[in-house]
Amino acid sequence: VFDAERIGNFDPLAMGGFDAEQFQNFDPLAFGGFNADQVGNFDPLAMGAFDKEQFEKFDPEAFGGFGAEHFGNFDPALMSVFDAERIGNFDPLAMGGFSPEQFENFDPLAMAGFDAEQFANFDPLAMGAFDAEQFENFDPFAMAGFSAEQFANFDPLAMGAFDAEQFENFDPFAMAGFDASQVENFDFAAVSGFGRDQLTGMDVDALVGFDVGHVLNLDQEARDGFGDKVFDFGDFDLAVRGELIGDEAQRMGGFGSFEDLLALFGDESGDGPTEEELKAMGWDGTFDPATLDLGSEDIDLDSLFSETALANAFAAFGG
Repeated sequence: VFDAERIGNFDPLAMGGFDAEQFQNFDPLAFGGFNADQVGNFDPLAMGAFDKEQFEKFDPEAFGGFGAEHFGNFDPALMSVFDAERIGNFDPLAMGGFSPEQFENFDPLAMAGFDAEQFANFDPLAMGAFDAEQFENFDPFAMAGFSAEQFANFDPLAMGAFDAEQFENFDPFAMAGFDASQVENFDFAAVSGFGRDQLTGMDVDALVGFDVGHVLNLDQEARDGFGDKVFDFGDFDLAVRGELIGDEAQRMGGFGSFEDLLALFGDESGDGPTEEELKAMGWDGTFDPATLDLGSEDIDLDSLFSETALANAFAAFGG
């Protein structure tokens, strides 16, 4: 019997008196009469009673009255009814009420309604529910709201949905949340949005996930972030090392194994010199350094070298 006009005159403080059974019997067309003050006083345990048609008739601005406890009791199967306008009115402090099961049912096109303040309040453990189609509809400017703890729970297989404009707005301090399995799924072209401060914000273990295709799309300043962060490139892909530090520099220590070094001199197949060719050049791949006898007794240098020779040697090495 209640229509929108009558509902609009309900005392907000009396709204907690309605239970789930009563809400189920409300005329969907009457839901447009509720405002945010009234909604804020709904019994959270009665929220599961709403159906799709009722949700659709709510005034979008009324959604600002729902709290985290209300959202937590919404029927997950009905989340797709929310559009960007309704989502834009959600109270940021209430966002922690949504569960993974609810998030995975959100309409991808509606994701554009979220802003940075709302993202900042998402439950980190619920982040794994988002898929690539939802990610690609996130407002680029809203990306700054995510934290490292939230990034850590993003589905690695969905990472390819982010574009350069979105990456550009990632909080550098949040980049520590990514791991290598997520990084390796970044879209090659999208990483052009990263700046130096974002690269230096990542853990070294995560940077190892970069492919040469990623590196080729980073601008020089962003590439310099690797040098700021990484002191030993041994765990990086050989092609990535070649792009970041150059083939000549890789012949120095700290850039990987001897086998990797040999590959730099290989042919188009990537094969380096044969064992016979190495032996001809004086290298013995079967040599065990542990068998090298460096001696255990003190050596009297004075008995082996003249005073002048020792002075020259010490001077050459800063002694």
